[in-house]
Amino acid sequence: MVGVSPLRPTESALNDASCRAYFRKLAAGVAIVTACGASGWSGTTVSTLTSVSMAPPIVLCCISGGSRTVAAIRHAGCFAVHPLADDQSYLANRFSRPPSDGSRFEDLGHEVRLIRGAPAIAGTLAVGWCDLHSLEVVGDHVVVYGRLTAVQVGDGHPLLWHERSYHTLQEQSDLLSHTA
Repeated sequence: MVGVSPLRPTESALNDASCRAYFRKLAAGVAIVTACGASGWSGTTVSTLTSVSMAPPIVLCCISGGSRTVAAIRHAGCFAVHPLADDQSYLANRFSRPPSDGSRFEDLGHEVRLIRGAPAIAGTLAVGWCDLHSLEVVGDHVVVYGRLTAVQVGDGHPLLWHERSYHTLQEQSDLLSHTA
């Protein structure tokens, strides 16, 4: 049986290394958040995107506090969230690294248009357009709450982040055929 053994007092100490090890065990969908700020288009990769409410429809994402995308969301008052498909890790990588935000959109290989005030990347698993509901600084990140105003949903499976790498969901039938 897989699991953890009973905790001993030495295992309950919390430090940077144990906290990071714990966070790596959390699986999350990967998305790109985009906005149009005072200095142009901005975007970043997030691995925290959660539905919060249906009435009204609210989502939240967590973005590093120093991100230009947070400043762009504050400026614009709106943003777009693009959950990525399982074959789009290249997009996640592109939007998670320097250089400047604007260059992330150049030669992307996907059409990008300003729709509902935010850059919309064509061909992602889905797009949700949001009006900014609120921002909350929590530790070294900003929790961004957005009220969904429109969505576009495609077909496919989500890209997942777990143990510091990308993963995909495997169909149940695929699992069964490999064990037979």
